[in-house]
Amino acid sequence: MVHEFQLARSARNRSGKNARDARAGAKQAFYPSGARMEESIQNITKSLKACLGVPHDQARSMPAEFYTSSAFLEIEKDSLFRRQWVCLGRSHQVSQPGDYFTTEVVGEPLIVVRSHENKIKILSNVCRHRGAILVEGAGNKKTFVCPYHAWSFDTEGQLKGAPQIGDRQDFVHKECRLPRFACEVWEGFIYVNLDNTAPPLGLQLTDLSTLIKNYHMDEMVELHGQETVWETNWKCLVENFMEGYHLSTVHQKTLHPFTPTRLCRHYPAGEGYFGYFAVFPDEVGQRGAYHPDLNPEERQRSVMFAVPPGHVGSVTGHIVTYLYLQPTTADNVKVKRGIAFLDQEISESDCQAAVDLFERTMAEDKQQLESLQRGLKSKNVQTAPLAPADYEGNVWDFYQYLARKLL
Repeated sequence: MVHEFQLARSARNRSGKNARDARAGAKQAFYPSGARMEESIQNITKSLKACLGVPHDQARSMPAEFYTSSAFLEIEKDSLFRRQWVCLGRSHQVSQPGDYFTTEVVGEPLIVVRSHENKIKILSNVCRHRGAILVEGAGNKKTFVCPYHAWSFDTEGQLKGAPQIGDRQDFVHKECRLPRFACEVWEGFIYVNLDNTAPPLGLQLTDLSTLIKNYHMDEMVELHGQETVWETNWKCLVENFMEGYHLSTVHQKTLHPFTPTRLCRHYPAGEGYFGYFAVFPDEVGQRGAYHPDLNPEERQRSVMFAVPPGHVGSVTGHIVTYLYLQPTTADNVKVKRGIAFLDQEISESDCQAAVDLFERTMAEDKQQLESLQRGLKSKNVQTAPLAPADYEGNVWDFYQYLARKLL
């Protein structure tokens, strides 16, 4: 009996050790060592560096860890989303003094407001007293009153009231204000730069502005907006929106009839943008009303554009569709989608038809990209040649941009 008990206890001990070893292995897989993370970042950096100056006809895809590394995502958040221009919304969302909406960029809460001086300002949405969030949602206010202790700030960010806080040597009321972030408006889109040091955005987009001038994108008004979370890496979504190689496969019934892969045409990238033309077949006429300034060639194509890191869009004669991307984890991205129309009196049925086409297209992309993200975690993923510039050139342009900003 004693012998049987000892054998059973020995078996339990071995079983417990095996379980502990398995848990340790799993923990190591999910929480890689500092050395492994450093090696991963070095591999990504080496691949980015290899992109610089290489022509499109020698372009190759990036290694899988470029899209799966959590450590690399933190570098991207700091060097891209906190230091470059990030799109937040459309200027008509704050068309009147006091109009505001709230948002955030990589965890930084923001208020986008049209001040009573009739200028768009981007303020911190954190009370200067003890850090409470000042306001939620959107609306119109003359002052923002903290719900915690009722400190109040005007639309310029200046402190207006601090109940029960009297005169004291270590606090000067008129010197207390909400931090303000650099703001630019381009073609009706509002951008923020969190560290207030990025070069002016408009100068980086001069050639793109010329390219889309006749579309009058700044006159278009958003009539559809939606926000969801996709289970994919944010860069995968930028690349997907900005390449035409998949249009005739993933979007056979939605986009292929209007913008087939074979008619995509790459145009040269600039310092702060890249893109391509999605050309309509001759038998497909211009969809919807178009601005009279457009020439025949412009009427027969969409201009696909990216203002990285997180803004992609497509403008055609009558509408502009766009995404604002906010990475949350290496495998998740917050996707804010919108459609703005040139014809603000567009019929409900025509508006809904455009929305349905856009959302069906986005659903197809979402399904494909979430599948892609699972595939990228395989140990068998390898790099491969990219298609010619007209079809996947913007993927290479994106790599070039990232190499310039991250290395």
